[in-house]
Amino acid sequence: MPETAAAEAGRSEPGRVLVFTVDGHEYGLGLESIVEIVRHRGATPVPCSDPAIAGIVPLRGRMVTLFDLRRGLDRPPRPAGGRAQVIVIDSSGDLLGLVVDSVTRVAAVPEGPIEPLPPGLRPGPPGALGGALQKKDGYVFLLDLEAIVKRIS
Repeated sequence: MPETAAAEAGRSEPGRVLVFTVDGHEYGLGLESIVEIVRHRGATPVPCSDPAIAGIVPLRGRMVTLFDLRRGLDRPPRPAGGRAQVIVIDSSGDLLGLVVDSVTRVAAVPEGPIEPLPPGLRPGPPGALGGALQKKDGYVFLLDLEAIVKRIS
């Protein structure tokens, strides 16, 4: 799937993404699959899981698998005492929590195709990002949610 198509598939509410930070970079995720945002309060480890799996937590009677985007995007560990948030998403009926540094806003996405990632600028492993939105002082990198879910399935 081309990078633009992956980013287009990640949009639910046309033209709007949730913007959050991970290690000083801004990332975005389409609003369609987001259930809620909660404070990260630790997790129960899952033996023999992907290193990016931070563990599992109960949320309103259901179990949520936490995926630490710092680890998943090959970023340095979160500083001790840093407060993190969890973006809870519905992935085919299962709940997945994306652990991020902070959620900042909901942003409008201009009409038309999403820009591919600029050459040489890859704030994450290949396949994790589906494109970029240019802003005055940089980019908002769009996550390829499907690729992330496949990684931990």
